[in-house]
Amino acid sequence: MNRKKNLGLWITLLIVVLISVIDIPTYSKFLLIALFLCSLLYYRRSVIYYIRANSKITSKNEDDWQYAWPLYRKAIKAGLQKPFVITAASMFLQRGDAEEGKQIIEDYLNAEKGRNENLDNVAKTMVSMAYWMDGDLEKAIECVREVHEGGYRDKNLFINYTTYALAAGDLEKAEELLEEAGQLEESSPGIRDSRGWLLLLRGKWEEADALFQELIEKGPRFPEPYVHHAQVKIHFGQVGDAIELLKKALDARYANTSGFSKEIIQQMIDGLENPETRRKSALEIDSDTASVALGKKPASIDQDFPPEEGYVLEGFAKPKKQKKSAPKQQNNVLVESDDRTPNTDLTEEDLEYIRKHNLE
Repeated sequence: MNRKKNLGLWITLLIVVLISVIDIPTYSKFLLIALFLCSLLYYRRSVIYYIRANSKITSKNEDDWQYAWPLYRKAIKAGLQKPFVITAASMFLQRGDAEEGKQIIEDYLNAEKGRNENLDNVAKTMVSMAYWMDGDLEKAIECVREVHEGGYRDKNLFINYTTYALAAGDLEKAEELLEEAGQLEESSPGIRDSRGWLLLLRGKWEEADALFQELIEKGPRFPEPYVHHAQVKIHFGQVGDAIELLKKALDARYANTSGFSKEIIQQMIDGLENPETRRKSALEIDSDTASVALGKKPASIDQDFPPEEGYVLEGFAKPKKQKKSAPKQQNNVLVESDDRTPNTDLTEEDLEYIRKHNLE
């Protein structure tokens, strides 16, 4: 099995050995070997560019990301395999030029060669995010509905489709998708957050509080659960707790595809921290649950209120004692909590390709 995986390496070594035993001057042997290895690298340059780009885009230093884009472009131009092309497009969508990412995916979907049904579904799920970012919710839903009705299922499809359903106010569809997701919810903070979002929109505040408390203990790195949990705290008048959660949201990772912006979150923090605007800001956030949950600025209330020095406000709802907490995940294992941001991990299929072509 290992020999099969490393067939490219064995062939390369064989050719080098054959060149070395040819009865020609030594410098000619070195020249031939050098030409052969250079030709080999040139032939496989697309994957080499791709791997180098991934090393830049996964850097913790965001200044390194700018060096990934020309490498991805070179890889695609050099004939990068289609699954890697789609991954590169995802990076453009979420961390670079979203329009360029969208164009890469559309070019793939319009191509006649190199496509397969599974990859088509991945691409359509991904390009739905571009329409979502453009504000075309109807087109985004159309993309994921087509994929879903075709029988394809994966974590990203459920995250995207439930997000669009909740944004459209189709709570029945969102709940249907969450139930269908089943065990995927156990390992997906993104899907789990969508369930909490659904609870918010249905006014099930105590259940939402329990769910988000559990989710946030796992340290998700995207802003949505922190903002959603802050909404729960504000509903109960617990402004101090809400401010702390919103500050954690500011420290999260933001992808282009996120509906949230640091500017709006900072505005909410400023309004809640200022005693002169504390009650008004809290009422605005609590009165416009759907907009805030979607990442939008809450509608303004045309009314003035006296200053509030305390961080627990009277006149808001009081949490009821819960006989049973919100549905919990069946295991308490810390799961990867960044599934609303790009994933550049190579699949086993990707690794197999790299091993086969001696690119390890």
